[in-house]
Amino acid sequence: MIDTREELVNALSEAAELEHGLLIQYLFAAFSLKRRVDEGITPVQQSLIVDWERTVLRVAHEEMYHLASVCNLLSAIGGAPQFGRPNFPQPTETSLVEEESYYPFDFQLERFNDSTLYRFVIFELPEGETPPEPPEQPDFEGIGLRAAPDPLVFSHVGELYGQIREGFERIPEDVLFIGPKPYQDVEDWGLRMKIHVVKDLRSAQEAIEAIVIEGEGSPGAREGSHYDRFLKIREALRKERQKNPRFDPARPVVLNPQTRRHRDAGEGATLIAHEVTREVAELFNDIYSTMLLMLIQYYSYGGESASQRVMLRDSCRRMMSAIVRPLAEVLTEMPATNEPEGGNAGPGFEIYSGMRLAPDRTNRWTVLQERLRQEVEDSRALAQYAGSFPVLARLRRVGEAMQGTLLNLTTEFGEG
Repeated sequence: MIDTREELVNALSEAAELEHGLLIQYLFAAFSLKRRVDEGITPVQQSLIVDWERTVLRVAHEEMYHLASVCNLLSAIGGAPQFGRPNFPQPTETSLVEEESYYPFDFQLERFNDSTLYRFVIFELPEGETPPEPPEQPDFEGIGLRAAPDPLVFSHVGELYGQIREGFERIPEDVLFIGPKPYQDVEDWGLRMKIHVVKDLRSAQEAIEAIVIEGEGSPGAREGSHYDRFLKIREALRKERQKNPRFDPARPVVLNPQTRRHRDAGEGATLIAHEVTREVAELFNDIYSTMLLMLIQYYSYGGESASQRVMLRDSCRRMMSAIVRPLAEVLTEMPATNEPEGGNAGPGFEIYSGMRLAPDRTNRWTVLQERLRQEVEDSRALAQYAGSFPVLARLRRVGEAMQGTLLNLTTEFGEG
C-alpha cells in the first residue's frame, strides 16, 4: 500500500522507468521494419508496413508524453525526474532461483513480429481483459519497519498506476504537493499531445487517468488505445501471413543487440562482433545518452532561462527525428557479426554509466558541448566507411544535424 511520500516517489520512479522501457521497445520494433521492395516485400506489403510503423511510432511518442507527465507528478511532490533504467534484456525468468525479475513481463529488444506484438498487447492489457492467443512459436526463449517503504508489486501497467492514484488519494493534499509548480513541462513538443501540469490532487488524478486511458482504454471503450492499436496490427499481420506464409515485415535484426556485457542486464543479449558495426552502435548509445542528459537538464530546473529550456526541449526533439532515428535505421542494415548468416544489428539503447547531472549550470553545458563535439567527429569518421557499407553515407547527414544542434545550443548557452 502506498501511503507515504517516499513510497509514492518510488512508485512514480518505477513508472518512469517502465514508460522509458516501453517506448524504447516500441521504437526498436518500428526501426527494424523493412522499407524497400528490394527487401523481399511487395508494394502492397510495403504500404502495410508503412502504416504499422507510423502507428507504433505514434504510440512511442505518446509513451514519451506519459514519461513527461510522470516527471511532472514527481516534481509536484518534491521528487526528481527519473530517466535511468536497467539495460536490456530484463527477462521475467532469471538464472538464479531466488532472484526476482525486474519487471512482471519480459523487456526485450526484439524485431517486429507476432511475438513482439503479443508482448506489446500484454504490456497494455486492461485489468480483467482476456489475453489474446499467444504466438505458436516465439522468436526467442524466455529466459516491515514503518520507515521502510513497502515493496511495489504489480502485474500490468494499469495496476501500477492504480496504486499510484490511491497513494495520491491517501496522503493529505496540503502535505504532499510541495514541488515548484512554475517549472513543470506544459509544452506540446510539436506533436499535438497534452502534458498535464500537476499542482493538486485533482490535476494528479487527471494526469494518471489520461495515461491509463491512452494505454488500455476504458471499460467498453478500447478504441484508439495502445492496447487496441497493437491488437489491430497483430490481426493484420496474421492475416497477411495467412495469405503469404513467407512474409516477414522486419529485417533480420538480432535479439537484444549489445556492444558489451552489462551487470544490470539479464541473459539473452547478442554481442555485436563486427568491428565497424560496433563502433556505429557505440556512437548511437553515446548520442542517446546525450539526449537523456538534455532531458534530465530540461526537467531539473537548474537556473536555465525560459528560452534555454525551450532550446533544450527543441534540441531533444530534433535529435530524435534527425539523428537517433536515422542512426538506428542504419544499424538495422549493418552486420551484427562477421558471419554471413549472423543477422543484422540494431540500436541497443545501452546506458554505459549512471546518468549524472552537474549541479552547476555552466558545467552542465560544458559537458553537453564536449559530448556533442566528439559525436560530430565520430559521425564524420564513421561516414568514411561508406565505400564498404553504403548505408553509412547517411552518417554525413547525422553529423550535420549534430553540428546544427551544437551550434544552436552554443548560441543560446554560450561557449563552454
